[in-house]
Amino acid sequence: MYCAASDILTIMPETDLIELTDDTIPPADVKVAVVDRAVSDAGELIDGYLRGRYRLPLSPVPGLLNTLAADIAVYRLYARRLRLTPPETVTERYKNALKLLELIQAGKVALGADTGGVLEATGGPRFTTSGRVFSQETLRDY
Repeated sequence: MYCAASDILTIMPETDLIELTDDTIPPADVKVAVVDRAVSDAGELIDGYLRGRYRLPLSPVPGLLNTLAADIAVYRLYARRLRLTPPETVTERYKNALKLLELIQAGKVALGADTGGVLEATGGPRFTTSGRVFSQETLRDY
């Protein structure tokens, strides 16, 4: 996991988190299992972007990924409420997180040297041959 429920509490008010996670009426407290599910989903999404570039799991987790995971998890919590539109800032942070993950995946943004190593690019298939069978010399008399 790239972030925890406590990280989510630091970026959004507890009252909002209660409304997004507690399905009882009236909502009473934060349902940590719901937050953990959103965090887990965010981690899976991030791993999907990083899988081809970095050796997973990353240890230690770069601070940048902690921030991205929290932004994605908050958006996922809002997505649970079908009739509730997330605030514009939440949507923007989510979109920016996806854009940044695309840049990381493309190698335009690095996570740092202490992330467990970048996978080496294979460069595609390589072929070897034993040399030309037909050339101007071998086909001269034909």
